[in-house]
Amino acid sequence: MLARKLLFPVGLGLFGVTILCMLGTWQINRLNWKNSLINEVINSISMEPQTVELENIDINSQYLSVVFEGQFLEDEIHVLFSLKPYGPGFKIIKPFKLKSDEIILVDLGFVKERDKNINRKIKETKIMGNIFFPNETDYFTPSPNFTKNIWFSRDLEKMSSFLNSSPRMLILSSDLDISNIVVTPLNPNFVNNHLQYSVTWFSMAVSWLFMSVYLISRVVSKHRKVKNLNVL
Repeated sequence: MLARKLLFPVGLGLFGVTILCMLGTWQINRLNWKNSLINEVINSISMEPQTVELENIDINSQYLSVVFEGQFLEDEIHVLFSLKPYGPGFKIIKPFKLKSDEIILVDLGFVKERDKNINRKIKETKIMGNIFFPNETDYFTPSPNFTKNIWFSRDLEKMSSFLNSSPRMLILSSDLDISNIVVTPLNPNFVNNHLQYSVTWFSMAVSWLFMSVYLISRVVSKHRKVKNLNVL
């Protein structure tokens, strides 16, 4: 009789603890994967720059440290951006023509709003940085204001079409000593909350276990009281 009464609370307890522990373990595995990914990215960003052909660069080249030779062209794009501690301003995106006559977009860095329209003549012919394929545009991103040359995201497809360049971007890592520009080297900000999530799931598993033990003890206690009354 007691065994039948305990069937539900024991089963419920085992089921809940098992599921919650599985979720906690899953988050631990995700944590290990995310840490490995972050380490790979950091190593890729900090490695010695290498010379590569533009045609060999694709999404798998994300964060690759490279060096190019060529010259900057006159046109540029201004992307609305905010940088601590400078405040609001713009990212300057400029086309760079390689010796192969191919063109790649270069993120030069940040300028304050008052410096947006300064005429920038850059003599540098050798640049270093990291390959990046920005994914900053969604349904709610406003269209660029072409008249004022104000963009609201680094939309790689639209920018490359606008500047007649390859749909590839280099984030400058070396300071070209360009007046009023703050170089913003690539520093990916990965969200890594898996440890907190795993602690939450395991804490819930412990709580579930205690509640199950309490429920089982109540069933056993009630059964004993009924049994004692029957004896009397």
